[in-house]
Amino acid sequence: MKLNFKFIEGSASYDTANVFFVRLDPKITSTDELIKSIYYLLWFPGYFGFNWNALEDFLTDFGWIAEFKIVISHDDLPNINEFDLKTYLEILNESILNLAINGEHELEIIFQKKDEEIIKKLLS
Repeated sequence: MKLNFKFIEGSASYDTANVFFVRLDPKITSTDELIKSIYYLLWFPGYFGFNWNALEDFLTDFGWIAEFKIVISHDDLPNINEFDLKTYLEILNESILNLAINGEHELEIIFQKKDEEIIKKLLS
């Protein structure tokens, strides 16, 4: 599987006048906490379903966000079980592609360089 993520060292920063930028809390320790955090950070509508299917749907349609580019930055991988982490990474990776196809928004997902091998292993 081709990874569509950006890997950096250090903290990401963007001009929030041009980019919808969010930084995921590095201390997330449960899948429920991860999904709720994304819900609040990305201003998902109230009818969001709080599950993987809903997350996948909402990460490919950002009609409520005015900025073209949306960036989700991870200073650390969420500390959740491996199965859910793999699911999360797959959803993120596919969402980047799906948004690129429809052209309404661009999604950029940033991880730390130190996590690149773990992500590659999980998605191989």
